Amino acid sequence: ALVALTAVCACDKAGAAPTQAPSGTAAPAPGPVVGRLVPVVAGAEGYEPSKIEAKAGEELTLRFTRKTKSECLAEVMFPSLGIKKALPMDAPVDIHVKADKPGEIKFSCGMAMVFGSIVVQ
Repeated sequence: ALVALTAVCACDKAGAAPTQAPSGTAAPAPGPVVGRLVPVVAGAEGYEPSKIEAKAGEELTLRFTRKTKSECLAEVMFPSLGIKKALPMDAPVDIHVKADKPGEIKFSCGMAMVFGSIVVQ
């Protein structure tokens, strides 16, 4: 049972394949774009792009779309901003971020095993 639980909970990049949304399930419409729109795919290889460059003071709308069944990527977190959002399969989820000052704003999957960042210059 422990092995089965570990297999279910593990963030398996290699074994996760994209799937289609169930028919009849409409994805929620993304919200208004604030600043620059940056599409981010949460896929079998992690976040693409995993590094996003921004200028200090720039506003961004990160549009995350999950393309893998991996439960690890079913959530995205921005610990320093106190943001945690669910990422349903094939449904865009917008996260607004203001790159206030130079540095790095890190984000990760819900299990803190897959990482990305916004590099602010």
